[in-house]
Formats: sequence, structure tokens, C-alpha cells
Amino acid sequence: MRLVRRTVAVFGLALVAARTEAAKPRVYDLIAGNEHEYTVASGDTVWSITGRFTMNRDLFTSLNALAESDRLRPGMRLKVSDRHIVPRRNRDGIVIDLADRTLYWFEHGSLKSRFPVGIGRIDWATPPGRYRIVGRREDPIWRVPASIQAEMRARGEPVVAVVGPGPDNPLGKYWIQLSSPGYGLHGTNAPASVGKYASHGCMRLLPEHAERLFREACDGTVVEVVYEPVKIARDRLGSVFLEVHRDVYRGKPVDFDGVLAQLQAAGLRDAVDWSRVAEVVVRTWATPEDVTRHAPPAAEPTAWDAPAPAE
Repeated sequence: MRLVRRTVAVFGLALVAARTEAAKPRVYDLIAGNEHEYTVASGDTVWSITGRFTMNRDLFTSLNALAESDRLRPGMRLKVSDRHIVPRRNRDGIVIDLADRTLYWFEHGSLKSRFPVGIGRIDWATPPGRYRIVGRREDPIWRVPASIQAEMRARGEPVVAVVGPGPDNPLGKYWIQLSSPGYGLHGTNAPASVGKYASHGCMRLLPEHAERLFREACDGTVVEVVYEPVKIARDRLGSVFLEVHRDVYRGKPVDFDGVLAQLQAAGLRDAVDWSRVAEVVVRTWATPEDVTRHAPPAAEPTAWDAPAPAE
């Protein structure tokens, strides 16, 4: 588990580099997932369901006309959506987008699989970067880093130095080592935290997904970790889609001016409906939304034309 404070500094440096590349934003060409019905099981909560589908809570409550006070009951049939713009950067390998908490696994240019991922808390940000799988362990032993032992002590919890294999091990049954010491992908004994900002920096998977990656992803596989709270896609028909997330890591401010700049740099200024873009930015539903302009261009967009983004 990556559990050292310097990851925050690494993350900051990576974001500086990302801003340098902002002049040429990537325009992707693939959207994965769909909207479908889900039957609530015993023990399900809004938190666990939205994590499993890496779904924005506001989108979930809107699709299902739920109030904050509404309780879920086993057997309820709810609408869920796991649609995301796919950050296809290479023909082969793995891309993990920290913004949508999803692992994308590519093979021969096609999307082989995608899994929800639990990533670092705001104060233990998972660092972006390009890594490789360099090893794996079944039934790993967790040697608790001093930084986490200090956190346990500060919270008045029993301080644990070593956790052996078994149901109490937060690494789960499988550990996949990346090319940065102490940093990897692993299972978990807290599956409800998958799809959330919940770890100390490493990336946790549902047990069945960790096992599949453990058995099928070869050593040497590239794992690219990115942070893209704003993603753009254009399909074969020319339709433009925009996916906007909250800037949880406070590294890439998400506002109308910033999105405007990205769309301009991508050469899509005249291809989008700016009123739709403003709506998408304000509500940050974290799902691909069609912002294609289907009428003559509107007046020149300016920052003061757009509503202020919600906090």
C-alpha cells in the first residue's frame, strides 16, 4: 500500500505536467457502459451502489427521483448508470482514471474489461504516473507503514504493525505490485469502499476483479494512472460528448472557462452548444452528455454568460 505523504508532492508535480499538456486535450472516441435496472439487495446503500457503478450520487438520486431522506429497501428496482468516456491511450495495457475511479484494460486496441477501483482519500491522493506490473503475491502480508501506525495512534485505535493473510487483511487475497516501491493494486476486505476515494493511496478492487487481474495481467503490463475530471469524446457521426467530474483532488479546477479552453484547443468550439456545456459543467453528473450543436452558432461565449459552478 502506498502510504507516504510524499505522494501528495508527486501528485502535484504530475498535475503541473498535465496542465502543460492542456493546450492539446485528448478527444476520445469510445463510450462504455449503459443505463439499466438494478435490484437492491440486503445491505445495499446509496454509497455502496454508486461506488459499484462509479456513479455520481446526484445523478443516481435524479434518475430515481429519490430524496436524501429516502431509504433503500431490498427488492427495490432502481436505475443505475456506469457510462463513462473511455480514456483509450494505448493499444494494450491498463489505464486507471482517478476522476471516474475506473480501471480500463485494453488488449489489441479493444477494451477488454473495466472495473471500479477504490483510490486514495483526498489527504492520501493516489499519484498519477506510468507504471508497470512487476510482480504479484497471493495471501499477502500487510506490513503497516509507520505513517498509518501514527494515524492509528492519533485516532486512539490499537496500533498494528503486521496483518497476516485472512479476512482482516485490507489487501484482500491478491496483491499486484507496480514499479514504484510499496505501490500496487489489490483486493479488499471492505468491498463497499470500491469506487470511492477511500484508501491510503493504493488502488483496491473487488475480490473477483483482483483475482482476474492477478491471474491474467502479465508482468510488464503498462499501468497508466491519470486524473481527468473533464473528458471529451467525439463519435463517428460527429457528436460531441462531455463528461465532467468534481475536482476532488483540487488539482484541475473544473469551471466554464477551463472547459471552454479545452474545447477550443480541441478544435470543437463551433461543434458544441454552449448552453448545454454550461449545464454539464454546473451539475457535474460525471457521465457522458451530448453537447453537440444542432443549430447555427450562438453568440460568442464568455465566462459571464455561464452560471457559476455549484460548490
